[in-house]
Amino acid sequence: MLKNPMQRKAQNSFLLGMFITLLITGAIIAFLVVQLTRVTNEQKEAEANRKQVYVLAQDISSGDTVTADLLQSQMVDGTTIPSNALTPVMLDEQSNIFDENGNLVRKVNIVSKIDLKKGTIITSDMIMEEGEMTADIRKVEYNMIIPQTQLESGSYVDIRLRLPDGQDLIVVSHEQVEIPAINGVDSLNSMWFNLDETQILTLSCAIVESYKIQGSLLYVSEYVEPGFQEAATVTYLPSDEIINLINRDPNCVDEAKQAIFQRNNDANNKTAVRNPVNNALNQNAEDATDNVIDNVEEELQKTQEERQTYLESLGGSY
Repeated sequence: MLKNPMQRKAQNSFLLGMFITLLITGAIIAFLVVQLTRVTNEQKEAEANRKQVYVLAQDISSGDTVTADLLQSQMVDGTTIPSNALTPVMLDEQSNIFDENGNLVRKVNIVSKIDLKKGTIITSDMIMEEGEMTADIRKVEYNMIIPQTQLESGSYVDIRLRLPDGQDLIVVSHEQVEIPAINGVDSLNSMWFNLDETQILTLSCAIVESYKIQGSLLYVSEYVEPGFQEAATVTYLPSDEIINLINRDPNCVDEAKQAIFQRNNDANNKTAVRNPVNNALNQNAEDATDNVIDNVEEELQKTQEERQTYLESLGGSY
């Protein structure tokens, strides 16, 4: 049957509409397929990147033993965790508190270096094995190092020496500070550190040189997130006399000796560090001895006053 022009036009319009509808539907389907494929690939990639880590089940304080019941295994996105986050395999390799089947056991004691909150992902910088200290570690007290105004016990700090020309050298790195307290009141001047023999000798050299150099400052700078921030590189180099003493000292462990010898044998490093210090010492040579005597007397006075306050707090009369 012949169709009139109006019927043909209507039919063509219908077919055109169907064709356009099919094109749009096909484009939408293709777009959805592409998006679904992309989402699926992203999910697969995210799943492949997921790592098993340990998080704390409750708050703990610095020095607390990290027992099995305080740890929870959790799968998280591997791209969002620190590179030194502890996985079951890593923890097993480092501390043997997990057996070959992944079961928690208590073969060694792990302690926290810092205060940690519930849900914190555990990293290697946050914990240590109990008794990890070397034989030459000693608790030493200093009252000539300038503290920050709000420094608290348990904080991790660098001890730094600032020279009059603005150069700033790290003497001791990433050490936990303890503020002694008498009758619940923190000391205004004194700080305690657990240092090895090499650190003690190096810091002693920096103290004396800070006394000799007018305008220098020996102070501490606190880490913001000590569990995540790696220890800064020590940049201060003691005098040749102290390095020779370290070499002869049987109490200094070999690893610490080698570290300081390596820095000393680096000619560029030695020139960059010791030249500014030596220049400052030479400029203050005339008054150096008097400066040391005055500062040591002040140091002794602070120590005696604090000791007297401590003894009085015990209830005795001295």
